[in-house]
Amino acid sequence: MVAGVLGLLLGGAALVWMGRTLDLPALRRSAAAVPAWQWGLASTGILLSYALRAARLHAEWQPRTGARYAECLQLFLLHNAAAAWLPMRSGEAGYPLWLHRRWQVPPGESLRSLLWLRVQDALVLALLSATLWTALAADWPATAALATAALATGIVVAAGVRLTHRGSWRGWLCCLGNWVVKLAVIAAMLAAVGALPAAAALRGAVGGEWAGVLPLQAPGGLGSYEAGVWIASGSGQATLATVVGAALLVHALTLGLAGLTGLVAIAAAALSNRNTSALQTT
Repeated sequence: MVAGVLGLLLGGAALVWMGRTLDLPALRRSAAAVPAWQWGLASTGILLSYALRAARLHAEWQPRTGARYAECLQLFLLHNAAAAWLPMRSGEAGYPLWLHRRWQVPPGESLRSLLWLRVQDALVLALLSATLWTALAADWPATAALATAALATGIVVAAGVRLTHRGSWRGWLCCLGNWVVKLAVIAAMLAAVGALPAAAALRGAVGGEWAGVLPLQAPGGLGSYEAGVWIASGSGQATLATVVGAALLVHALTLGLAGLTGLVAIAAAALSNRNTSALQTT
């Protein structure tokens, strides 16, 4: 409880500090200047990353429990919404609870799975980040840098899987695909809303994701995410308001989709339970 309040205060303080020069009318104009189809395409890209992350869960649990993809998608959407919106990443606690409720997975086994998924995420994001930073420092175009980083990370991952036999090929590929899609979507939107150069937008997207691993977080990572984007993008004090505003809008899109899809998963679960109860009473 104390840690959650502290995370909320720190995130709020970061937002207040960065938002002192935030020009809300200019921010609204920037958002309105981005075509509706581009917001829709970005939303589709984020939903694609959700599908890949659910496929990774399917690769993790189908051999052990016989889980169907639709069940893994529902599990992911519930877990993702809780992890996104609850402070201090306390939503992670829902993962073992839902696994036990759905497939009677022992808590120890589900916690080992959660730890492995987070380690896998960190390894892939670290490899992508290192390769991206190197390529961008050499003045490579952002698209070429991301493609090269994805290829290099895939080669390292393939070698690692052959040596360690940890994780399925499908799980690793879905993890890599998720991060490549997510970074590309966020970078594109940061560039569109904040008028950032592509390289700066890509660095900012990476920085925002790494800010999410900080132990003290406000709900939704508000404040720390925007600070991570601004710092990693290399933008100066003069563009603070523009970059933070763009990060705030993109962050709102991702949080909104996480919350909305979580509600859809809850509604689908309630409908499924109602149908099951109706069948049992007939």
